[in-house]
Amino acid sequence: MFKFLAIALLTSLFSIARAEPNIQSETHYYEVDGKTARAIRQDMNSKRSGDYDAYTKWWINWHFYWKESPAQCTLTRAKVDVAIKFTLPKLASRSKANQEAKQRWQSYYQALIAHENGHRDFGIQAANVIEEALLTMDSAASCALLEKQANALAHGIIDEYIAKNKQYDLDTNHGINTGAVFP
Repeated sequence: MFKFLAIALLTSLFSIARAEPNIQSETHYYEVDGKTARAIRQDMNSKRSGDYDAYTKWWINWHFYWKESPAQCTLTRAKVDVAIKFTLPKLASRSKANQEAKQRWQSYYQALIAHENGHRDFGIQAANVIEEALLTMDSAASCALLEKQANALAHGIIDEYIAKNKQYDLDTNHGINTGAVFP
């Protein structure tokens, strides 16, 4: 009986700290075309926003609930949402591109998607870490203090993952090192 209770207690403790953030993703495309790889590149340069062919941005929101008693405030539930927005080039469906340009585009686009998914993953990882951290917080002397601590904790995690996201671009040279370069 003791063994069963211990397993049930451990199972419930681990299920409390299991993060399940809500993930929403959307993709916006800008269409490019040209007969040659060079012409496609020129079209992409004229249509992209900023210095890069693609962008991935993420935003994280968190909500938490607590139980207040005269001596302390305890976080009882947390929910984290992450919104991801991709902005990507897209070769026109009835493209004028020659066969060589289309082959180069395919290689480039696979590498570009892989690179942008790396950025997405930092947002999802941050959301998971925030939710796990909130769910395992200690109680505080007051709910105002608990709220302040929870928000500071989440903002610190976001700052950490923003830094990781920037380092990822430095390490990959914005995806160029992994093949996300056209032509």
